Amino acid sequence: MSVLKKFTAIIVVIILLSLILTNSAAAQNTIYFNGQDISSQIKTISREGELLIRARDLAELLDAELTWRPALKSLEMESQGVTIKIMANSRYIQIENDAIRTEAGLQLVDNQAYIPLAKSIEAFGYLLEYQRDNEELYIFQPETTIKNVSWQEDGNQLMIKMDEITPYRVLHSEDGTKITIEIDKAKIDQEFSDNISNNNYYLKVINVPDRALLRLVIKSKTPIPFQIDGGVYEHEDSLVLSFLPQLKDITINENNLLRVEATGKIPEAKTKYLSDSRKMIIDIPSVVIGNFDQQIEDHPLIKDIKVTQHDLDPVILRIEATMANGDIFKPVQREKNNLLTFKPGQRSEISNLEYAAGSFSFTSSSALNPELFLLKSPPRLVMNLYHVNRGSGIVDKIEVNNSQIKSLRTARFDEQTVRIVADLEELTGYNWVEKQKNGLYYYTVNLKNKFSKITTKDNHDYQYLNILMESQAEYEVKKFNYPHRIVVDFKNTLNNLSNFNSIEKSSLIKDIRSSNYQLEGEEVTRLVFELNEYYSHKVKSYQSGKGIKIALAKEFLSKEMKQDQKIKSHLIVVDAGHGGFDPGAIGANGFEEKIPNLAIAREIARLLADKKHKVLLTRSSDKFLSLQQRVKFANNKNADLFVSIHANSFNNSQTGGVETYYNQSSNNQNRLLAEKIHDKLGRNLGIFDRGIKESNFYVIKYTNMPSALIEVAFLSNPLEEKLLKSQDFQHKAAALIVDGILDYLEESGGK
Repeated sequence: MSVLKKFTAIIVVIILLSLILTNSAAAQNTIYFNGQDISSQIKTISREGELLIRARDLAELLDAELTWRPALKSLEMESQGVTIKIMANSRYIQIENDAIRTEAGLQLVDNQAYIPLAKSIEAFGYLLEYQRDNEELYIFQPETTIKNVSWQEDGNQLMIKMDEITPYRVLHSEDGTKITIEIDKAKIDQEFSDNISNNNYYLKVINVPDRALLRLVIKSKTPIPFQIDGGVYEHEDSLVLSFLPQLKDITINENNLLRVEATGKIPEAKTKYLSDSRKMIIDIPSVVIGNFDQQIEDHPLIKDIKVTQHDLDPVILRIEATMANGDIFKPVQREKNNLLTFKPGQRSEISNLEYAAGSFSFTSSSALNPELFLLKSPPRLVMNLYHVNRGSGIVDKIEVNNSQIKSLRTARFDEQTVRIVADLEELTGYNWVEKQKNGLYYYTVNLKNKFSKITTKDNHDYQYLNILMESQAEYEVKKFNYPHRIVVDFKNTLNNLSNFNSIEKSSLIKDIRSSNYQLEGEEVTRLVFELNEYYSHKVKSYQSGKGIKIALAKEFLSKEMKQDQKIKSHLIVVDAGHGGFDPGAIGANGFEEKIPNLAIAREIARLLADKKHKVLLTRSSDKFLSLQQRVKFANNKNADLFVSIHANSFNNSQTGGVETYYNQSSNNQNRLLAEKIHDKLGRNLGIFDRGIKESNFYVIKYTNMPSALIEVAFLSNPLEEKLLKSQDFQHKAAALIVDGILDYLEESGGK
């Protein structure tokens, strides 16, 4: 044999040995079974890129019955009613009446049978998670079974029924058209079927075997307005996802009834009429477009209908109906909560136009939807009433001559319209109030109130703040601490304090300022008296409700009052939203909400402990807790307060700010706690103040103690995502929340 041939033969032998050793070598993976490392207890090999386990080891692991048939070189394994069969020289595993393909099939090594680990163990209903970076394989028994996914009666709640709730997370796509629910260590029931896909939504179920989770993907052709923190809650052993109802159809029937139907409950809609363009505008809150039918063609009353998603924050669906001849449709009494019905309107008759204390009112025989607007020169408030006749008590002119209105005038503007004009001393705001009684409709237009005079006066015991308004005031007086402040919120009030000379201060009053403030979505005018010292105060009205007198005590007036100022130690539960498997919202640059939530919660706990309060965290590490577990924890501990920390997200990356939520139904102290906390955040956090809002978030709805949920900032806003990553910002937010909690405890007497 030549040297070249000898060399070639040696190379071939080396390659063959290498392949044999590679194929017969034990796999290097660390294998965990239900959390325990079993790598040393089993033998595995790798063939055809597939990990095989010695059949005898797998049988012992699963407590299965193993049968080997030498003549057929076939293997049977039975465990918990499931039997698999596999033969040598076959790549298929037979499971009952099904067969699945493997890469290597059954392999005989040293007279021992090795079978594909992943496919075999999945056949017995186990779940796998392979962490490739660490070369670690995890085998889990399923902890829950998804039995059914179904729409509830209103068609807008998706209930995921399971044995028990395991860690889950909900993800919202950037364009808003897809929601993904990932449920850890879950499997699908054998009888499960997709019975929820419809014209608006499509469900896809994905088993992710190498991550030991189940993925439910819900898609829509249009954006699904869905709030991660409020759109999912737990009911017994089910997850419930709440979607906003979608527009289903718009029709006009043989009786000329215009019907607008949605897939779920439709809140009260706002309707207005534009005489110049002959349009009826219907604005429907909390409803989205969806895939709807529109069956209005060549109708003699309605020329055209246009539907748009007018806004997404808040959600408003707009329907614009162009009338063929200028007639209007009026709402009729609702038959179903998912249906709006309008009929061609008979002319209403208005009567009894009157003026009283900054407002004017009249009565109508049917519901009206007027067009109101202001004109500058001369200043006037104009109201157009469509399809209306003037009845008794509607005169051409009423002379008023007070500080707000000179006169009221009425006239027929055109064939369809009666116009009411309020001649004003100066332009001001207004609001429109409707009340129904005994078949009649009572309408009032309230002109915005104004400040008339603010003075201070004192005696031996009290410093008095006297606030006089142009008309009867609607107000709320509150006390805030750190620094001490008396705050008065006025509804429907014009902030005209810039026209005043400087208000005289006193030994108690350090500063006086005003601002416009969002309170539960309504703008109020806020008057703030910052104090040097505070002991107590009392409030009373004068001049038929036009005046407010606030008496500030100059010192503690009794020993009992002084003792009431002492705050005892409280048990406070601080809840860091999301965690573990559930990251919460994910920022524009990938930052996960669970991280700042925990950092802020820990800092809150530290600061409150420094103030001698006992603090419990629902989670002190990166772990998952269900909503039920969080609520149950706080209730079982009989906590005095519950505060939940979150970060917000929205489809628009420009949206930002801080907002605080409370639930009114469960505890009447919730609003006060939310307001005290938000007062500190809104004034001092340095981002947009989105105000306080009422909500049904699970963790603040079902806790027994006063509770609040804070959305500190928006992760979907790149600038605020950067802030949430900052320890300085996290500590600042925590300190402000603690100030608010302490303020609440002091305000409530420390009880």
